Amino acid sequence: MPMNITDSTLLEQLRITDRDIKRRLELLSFTDKDAANLLKYKPLISENIETIVEDFYKNQVEIPEISRLIGDAETLARLKKHMRKYILDIFDGRYLEDYVQSRLRIGMVHKRIGVTPKLYISAIRNLQRLLLHFITLNPEKESKFVNCPACNSEVESLQKIILFDLELVFDTYIHSLMEDVRQSNDDLELYTQSLEETINQRTKDLQLLARKDSLTDLLNQKSFYEELKRELSRNERNRESLVLVYFDLDKFKSINDTDGHVAGDKILTQVSRTIRDNLRPSDIFARYGGDEFCIILPKTNIKNAEEFCNRLITAMKKENLDSRISASFGLAESSTDNNLDADTLVKKSDQAMYTSKQKSGYAISIAP
Repeated sequence: MPMNITDSTLLEQLRITDRDIKRRLELLSFTDKDAANLLKYKPLISENIETIVEDFYKNQVEIPEISRLIGDAETLARLKKHMRKYILDIFDGRYLEDYVQSRLRIGMVHKRIGVTPKLYISAIRNLQRLLLHFITLNPEKESKFVNCPACNSEVESLQKIILFDLELVFDTYIHSLMEDVRQSNDDLELYTQSLEETINQRTKDLQLLARKDSLTDLLNQKSFYEELKRELSRNERNRESLVLVYFDLDKFKSINDTDGHVAGDKILTQVSRTIRDNLRPSDIFARYGGDEFCIILPKTNIKNAEEFCNRLITAMKKENLDSRISASFGLAESSTDNNLDADTLVKKSDQAMYTSKQKSGYAISIAP
């Protein structure tokens, strides 16, 4: 199972080690002397921290974009509190894992609240200006400040550590952007997969609809012939018998014409449901067209098929269909003795069905 992002620190996520921290400082030529230069100013900075923070945010809130991001007085108060610590840490003289972790967290927070790099750089430039004011001035006995031309080393030390901080902050910006890209790619992959599954399902649904009669949900004529040909091939390979039952509803057309299509559709759905309820799982039921239906009975001989049709007639009578309705059944068999093709089998069962129609009421005829 992949590790959750919340299970690791920012240092671990960005793979920043002690060795990497030292190397970053080396590349900026930041030495123990620079750390000592900053540390000696900590008392002065601590003494003036409130002034520095107030002046910093006085300038910041004059920038409309930053003012909108801060939003309210309570948020501003919290930011001032964090800024005090941020500034004092600069002059702490220790720039190890804890220091780096705090800088990374600052970068992540600023990225999340919408502080763009240009705004962040502007803010750091503002902070650097305020801090340089104190580094380049030395207190006299009267607690006044005078210019300090000899402070170039301290100024350079401050600039190095601010660059170090900026580097860390922008690492988090880049890391966050890369995570956003990865997340977007993951979301896109999931969406694509979901879309493919939806399309596949829709395709299957459409294919199924194309095979079905919309009123009865039975196979349509085209699908019926596909299934019949498939079953006949299997029947021949396995040297088995197959019977096709072809039947239509007597007097259906006159009822449909006099009572309307709604009444006719009701009869068709009733008949379809009754027949379906009496089929085996292997039997194949189709609406051939209009009031004509076909049932493929695999692994069945003509005698068993006739008994099956008698059971269907009993079930249809129990269904209390319109009393004017009856059904004429025609049966044709394909066996090892006469392997018939689909068209011939349909034609023979159709002719048998017309023989039944010459009789009165429900009737069954078997093709010769």
